[in-house]
Amino acid sequence: MVLDKELYMSTETLPDSQVDFDKDKFSIIDNFLPENEFSELKENVMWNSNFPINMVKDVGVDKKLTTPEAYHLEHKNKWAWYGVHIFYHGDVPKSEYYGKIQDIFCPKLYDLGVLKSLTRIKLNFYPYTTKIQEHNPHQDQKDFVKAALFSLNTCNGFTRMHNGTKIDSVANRLVLFDGSQLHNSSTTSNAKARYNINFNFY
Repeated sequence: MVLDKELYMSTETLPDSQVDFDKDKFSIIDNFLPENEFSELKENVMWNSNFPINMVKDVGVDKKLTTPEAYHLEHKNKWAWYGVHIFYHGDVPKSEYYGKIQDIFCPKLYDLGVLKSLTRIKLNFYPYTTKIQEHNPHQDQKDFVKAALFSLNTCNGFTRMHNGTKIDSVANRLVLFDGSQLHNSSTTSNAKARYNINFNFY
């Protein structure tokens, strides 16, 4: 299905939102995708040897949001890296896989009444470590922005919200929250890697 880009970038009235993006709240939707779409997505992303993932040496490191000790410590840690694949950023598709991601997710986010315009979609890849390592907190951006985090696999990694709540990585789970609030990621110790897709939008 080819989506009309104008539908998702317009200023038209949206359906009533079923999601509360108050800074102290988040929403979890399990089994977000139909099984056939979810299986195809995993095949195209997780188990595709041609799918490019770029290494980033820092995870959530921002001098303004951490102590100098935490900042320098994460720089020294060999586990403090992750992989990314940018699907969409700055109103521009950045990946040949963007169309498929758009077709799968955008209609559902629109039906939830949360999507008006996209700002970024990216895949995150966190490596296996012998014990779970927790990264420094970060904001997706300083001003309010909606965030959705979709887990591609189940593992013992997690996302910690600003209030301390840990959201487990469960395959086919979508979490919606205020991306301007501090949150942090982690590695996994019981899977080869932790995969998720991060959406930011208004």
